[in-house]
Amino acid sequence: MKRSKIILYTLLLPFSLLNTSCELTDVTDVNPVYQVSEEKVITNINQAQTALYGTYGVLKSSLDFPVYTPAITSMMGLTMKPGASGGSSELAFFNNDVSSDNFYLKSIYTKMYFLINNANHVITKTEKLTTEDPRKKGIIAEAKTLRAFSNFYLLRLWGEFYDIDSPYGIVLKKEPISDASVQPRASVAETYNLILEDLDYAIENAPEFSNTFFVSNLFAKALKSKVLLYKKEYPQAAQLALEVISSNKRTLETTYAEIFTKKIISTKEVLFQTPFDNLNDRNNKAFMYRSTFGISDYYISHMQNDARKNVAITYTTTGSPRNNKFNNSTFNGVPLTADTEYFLRLDEVYLIYAEAVLRGNDDINSSLNALNVLRQRSNNTLIATTNKANLLEAIRAEKIFELGAESGEEWYDLVRHHKIGDININDFKAISSDSKLILPIPIQTIRLSNGLIIQNQNY
Repeated sequence: MKRSKIILYTLLLPFSLLNTSCELTDVTDVNPVYQVSEEKVITNINQAQTALYGTYGVLKSSLDFPVYTPAITSMMGLTMKPGASGGSSELAFFNNDVSSDNFYLKSIYTKMYFLINNANHVITKTEKLTTEDPRKKGIIAEAKTLRAFSNFYLLRLWGEFYDIDSPYGIVLKKEPISDASVQPRASVAETYNLILEDLDYAIENAPEFSNTFFVSNLFAKALKSKVLLYKKEYPQAAQLALEVISSNKRTLETTYAEIFTKKIISTKEVLFQTPFDNLNDRNNKAFMYRSTFGISDYYISHMQNDARKNVAITYTTTGSPRNNKFNNSTFNGVPLTADTEYFLRLDEVYLIYAEAVLRGNDDINSSLNALNVLRQRSNNTLIATTNKANLLEAIRAEKIFELGAESGEEWYDLVRHHKIGDININDFKAISSDSKLILPIPIQTIRLSNGLIIQNQNY
């Protein structure tokens, strides 16, 4: 099936997730996701492609990836807070004091392993196909990218990603779950190794970038640069980020506002995102970002004198602030309460490069130039400092200006900079202990494992 037809499938099919061959059961990382007959899953390339479509469908089949995950991390960080309809479950993230029975934990954790299990079906079954079809490697590469993508999210939320020597990684699933067997957690180093192994395969074998709803070798390279930044392999991270920028396969939008007015239509700088429409993919994000999840006082203050303020923040007739990035969205001219989730954009790649080339190469000029590309695009005063510490802080602040109240990237930055020693996180948020820098594994998973899966410290 031609790649040009993929958009049609993505926007119109409901994606029952391999429903032609699988019976869905309760999903956790220790319970079987599918009860399947091995020989019936994937027997040819067309079936593999259909299964891959189903794997993409997991990203938009519920609120976990487009709404819950970005919202709870933004509340853990600096840019969002519980909205008028928010309650104690949301407030726990804002206060960085989340219990292991929080609703959002189970929902997000389960969905991320659900995506991994779908990807594992595609990978393992497609690898067994006897065919010379060149699409075989591409399908495997896309599935491995999605597996790496989900593992990276899991590691950042539930693993001590900032300590390569830590035993507190995540449970790594490399095969489809066919029984209720339990695996212990892998180390942080082992987790990074699998993520990077998958991304290396994808960089070599995934399709060229064609549209924002599907992963590509370009997205895999950009994601690898981000992973290496977290792993503190700065020169390599800088090199890959520069290759993505220099490829010219994606370019920045002419204005910052165009990112959020174009959404999913004719975008220039988005590398990977979710679709939305008024039929199958109406995810209610725009409504929830007005009601359940609001923008924080810190974010409003941070944006006060920035030229991007009016793009990022608007006010109701009664004077209440609102997240303008995800507000009054439309699809084909029809007003919607749905919206997209930007998993990675080129503006973030510029910031990855700015930080990595500064930390790894002490290259202040290259770092400044990358940072100021975004400052110039947004009509803000250019940064002129030549002090390394000040420049690192300017890059961290720019991440909030550029990506705030979206996906919680500022939370991960707070954790990274705190653990490196650049800042004290308590100067920004009251964190009772460093154990609160990651979330507790859902209590259901711990109980079902009969003690094999170890809970995070002090939970």
